[in-house]
Amino acid sequence: MTTDTLPLLIAAVDRFSGYLKREEGLSPATIQQYRADCSRLAHWLAAERPKIGTWADVQEGDLRRYLDRHDPQPARGRRLLSSWRKLWAYLSDVEGVTMQRGPVAIKRKKLKRLQPKYLSPAEVSRLISAVQGRTPEQEKRNRSIIAFLYGTGCRISEVLGLQLKDVEFSGDIPQSIRVLGKGDKERTVYLSPTAQRALQEWLKLKAQESEDGPYVFSYLTGTKRGQPIKPLTIERAVKEAGARAKLPADRCTPHKLRHSHATALMQAGRRLEEVQEILGHESIATTRIYAHLESGRLAAAAASLPDIL
Repeated sequence: MTTDTLPLLIAAVDRFSGYLKREEGLSPATIQQYRADCSRLAHWLAAERPKIGTWADVQEGDLRRYLDRHDPQPARGRRLLSSWRKLWAYLSDVEGVTMQRGPVAIKRKKLKRLQPKYLSPAEVSRLISAVQGRTPEQEKRNRSIIAFLYGTGCRISEVLGLQLKDVEFSGDIPQSIRVLGKGDKERTVYLSPTAQRALQEWLKLKAQESEDGPYVFSYLTGTKRGQPIKPLTIERAVKEAGARAKLPADRCTPHKLRHSHATALMQAGRRLEEVQEILGHESIATTRIYAHLESGRLAAAAASLPDIL
């Protein structure tokens, strides 16, 4: 290893990150994930594999040694391989580097297909009723956002990044929103009655406070007035409300509200393809985690077949 090895490896990761942003339009969170996984590998290679000078020198055995040393959980191991494969593809296809097979030669471990954890509609109602804030305005804000998360099934980043120009109204009633999902893919989400009421109440409060910035959910007072609410603020509000409502802690997160939304739709008889479109899943395979909820309807369908014996 030379003293220039680490800077060379990191420089390639920097170019890779820039490419993902400019050309593939991935979300900042996804780019950060790829960058962190590849940067950690670069530091380890520079310290532990002295014969490596560039990414082109990295072989399957080097990566296996890294995995053996760190022993990641199956889900984490799959994510590392995905990040590395993405980097390898970039270096090969974009920069024209002749790469070793590396991560492509390593088989990803299969994960157990776990059923999604969710809250029932009655439990979501208890959660929202238990929401608090340091001021009456904060309490209304937190309650509106949490109800809107459940009512739309959107990701927290989609909701907190929502701008007023993305809301479609019919008179004074909000009807739908345009959200920018993963990979900068835009979709229209029609608002449920719960989401409509939550948004209406919040917009009334914004108008009373004369806060007319571009973001739907923004701070109403202080130095952050007009800026979008931070995700950590809502994550904490959901967690604390769940504890007050005596609900399972592992089901009280903004993302579990997304699961709860999808589960309620499936239990109401909506088709898997409809839920896929509402959630903005690129592949229906991602939505299929909710397929177990169809078992009751499938059993009823089977029982409806005329008996000929």
